[in-house]
Amino acid sequence: MSKKKIKYDVEELPLYCDYNCEFATFTDPECIGACRRDLAVWCKILERYNNKHAKCLVRKQKLRS
Repeated sequence: MSKKKIKYDVEELPLYCDYNCEFATFTDPECIGACRRDLAVWCKILERYNNKHAKCLVRKQKLRS
């Protein structure tokens, strides 16, 4: 099964990870517990969690390469 590639412009992504980003979704309460779901943000681009209000991981990766 192939993954659908998400198109995005790095310059338009927010500097810090939060729910204002169009690629951010709430975490699954089963994974980290309902009381802590607002501490982590699921990034649809990287398909991984990032701490809320941490620097954007996608921007970090693009700056390194």
